[in-house]
Formats: sequence, structure tokens, C-alpha cells
Amino acid sequence: MMMTDRSKKIAYIVKIFPKLSETFILQEILELERLGLNLVILSLRPPTDVDTHPHVQQLKAPVLYAPVVLNEGKGNGIQQSLWTEWVTEKVHEYGITHLHAHYVTEPTDIAFQVQEKTGVSYSFTTHAKDLFLSSKEDLSRKVSGAQFALTCTEYNKDYLEQCVQSATPVYRVYHGVDLDVFQSNRHQISHEDGKRPLILSIGRFRPKKGFPTLIQACATLKNTGHDFQCVLVGYGPLEKDLKQMIHQLNVNDCVRLTGKVPQDGILDWYRKASVFVLPCQIAEDGDRDGIPNVLVEAMAMGLPVVSTAIASIPELIHDGHNGILAAPHHYDSLAKALSWLLQDPDRGRPLGIAARKTVEKDFCVSRNIRVIYDLLKPLTSHAHMKSLKTLLQQVPL
Repeated sequence: MMMTDRSKKIAYIVKIFPKLSETFILQEILELERLGLNLVILSLRPPTDVDTHPHVQQLKAPVLYAPVVLNEGKGNGIQQSLWTEWVTEKVHEYGITHLHAHYVTEPTDIAFQVQEKTGVSYSFTTHAKDLFLSSKEDLSRKVSGAQFALTCTEYNKDYLEQCVQSATPVYRVYHGVDLDVFQSNRHQISHEDGKRPLILSIGRFRPKKGFPTLIQACATLKNTGHDFQCVLVGYGPLEKDLKQMIHQLNVNDCVRLTGKVPQDGILDWYRKASVFVLPCQIAEDGDRDGIPNVLVEAMAMGLPVVSTAIASIPELIHDGHNGILAAPHHYDSLAKALSWLLQDPDRGRPLGIAARKTVEKDFCVSRNIRVIYDLLKPLTSHAHMKSLKTLLQQVPL
């Protein structure tokens, strides 16, 4: 088959593209393009969000969508076979020499199977839920077959290396933020309505985010005489339960949910906030966050942040230096931290200044993604292409 574009050599396999809650993948791809990589994006499913991040318009890479999607839970083996055949066809068509998958679930399954069919190498990035809810046997198989594996925290890296005995290198690459977009403007404490300090939280409404703990903490703050407002920006399966909890605890006058908000709106909320809070926890099924991007964004904005000392979060937040760590699941501990900040706005300023410095040092997107570029670039070399040429010619479509 004739290749449509011989310059495009690396393919990204993702579940859904673009996706508002996975802006970090878009950010990574855009930065790799800026550094000079020619990419193809292979999305297993079409987008489900009505809104998209405005930076999608900056993409140079073609975004290709798998033609068949079966109902979830039905015919998964058939669906995977169809995806594998489709990606194999694109390997031929675009002259792809390497596949990089985001998430160690379906995208890496497909990359593994395509490698078996074509010999094309693969790597993958694993994050949080996909890592901690995967079996050790599955992880071992996929890591052993990969050129390398990436993950976004030291905690994840240690966990992966403990689960898997393999010579495949595992690299920790923190997610980063664009420091020109998320700029500190903490010259004074802002209030949405000009009167009450704003406690802001952002995330999917899932158990691991700990939003019920935050609502209970807000009830404690209200009952002890604090005058504030709390806004939860997001959406998800717990939305109905959270609304009911807000009503039952009689905090409708100070706690509200916004639903989905586009990126520009997210920035506006950061600018209005007095403090940012995300009381993460480990869910009953083992699901947990790595380092939530919203914490990094809030710290880049110079906000004092409050979170919990679980999983990877202490890699970002050093208690009492650039933020506050409360006990997970304990609304009294969270309320105490928030009360301390609300009583005197000056207390949060040095935390916000230190938070910004932390992000500048360790979470600059251009610096961190350069590591990924340095790993992927050699896989577009003529030597790598030559070693695959014979294998590709032998694979029927």
C-alpha cells in the first residue's frame, strides 16, 4: 500500500481524543510537535465532549478515528481485533515506525498486538487508575514487550517496578503546565462576590477526589461561624449524591456545583479563588490519583493549596512549605486547615509564593516533555525504519 505521508513516523494511540479531562495529552502532543516530531493520532473512540480545548486548533497531526465501536461490555475480543487490524493498516499507510499508547489498558493492548503482527515497537504512559487497577500479570506482559514505559510520579514508578521484573526501563516524567498561561496574580485575595473568600475545587465527581469530605468540612466551617463560599467545578457520576449532600447538610447558601466548564472558564475560577482544595483519597476499589493536574495549575497561579498526604501528592506539596496536607477522609482535619487560612489571608501568601516556585522548578511542561521527545526521536531514525521494513512487507492487511 502506498504511504500517504512518509514524514509521519510516530503514532499516538489514545482511547478518546480530544477529551477535556485529558488536556495533558493534548499538551504533550503539541509540545512534541513544537520540538519537531511528526505524529499521527489514532483514537479508538470518537470524542464525547461537546466542548473542546481551544488549543486543539493548533494540532498539525492528523487525528484518525477507528471506524467501528461496539457496545461496552459486548464483543470486547472482536472489538480489540478490529482495532488491531485498523492500527496495523495505519502502520502501513503512514509508514509508522513506533507506537506510543496513553494508558496501560486498551491503547497498550492494541500496541502490544500490533507489535506482534508487524514488529513495530511500542511504548506507553501509565497514569493512576489504569495502573493501580491492572493486574500484575497484565502489567508485566506489557512492560516486558515495550521499548520503555513512562509514568507521571515517583510513587507510580516505584509501584510499577515492584510489580514487574523486567529489563524495560521505566521513566518518571511529571505532567507540566504552561507557565505563560497559568500565571500567578496573587497580589490580593479575590472573592467571587466581592465579599466572601472563595474555596475552589476542580475535578471529576468520583470517589477518589474526596468531594463529600470537602462538603462536610464546609458544613463544619459554616457551623463555626466562617463566612465563605465554596465552588466545585466539574461533573461525573457522584453529582446527584453531592447535590443531595449539600441539601442535607444545609450548605446550599455557601456550596455549589458548576458542571462542565471550558478551559478559559477554569482560569477565571482560579483568578477568583482565595484557596484551592482537593481532598484526595484512595477509593474502595483501589483507584487513586497520581498528582492531579489541577493542583499543579492552582499552585502555578500562586494559590495556597490544601490536599491530602496520599499516593504521589507529597511529591508536589510539602506540608507547611508550599501548601497544607490534611488527613484523607477526615473532614475535621480539612476544616481545620481551611479555617486557619480563612482566618487570616496573609497566612496563605507565602504558601502561594513557594507553590509557584515549586511548579517553575519541577513542573514546567516544555522542560518535562523534552524528556519524552528525547526518548521518541531515535525511534524515527533510518536505522530503526530499516529494521522494520522486511517485517512490514510480510504482514497482510
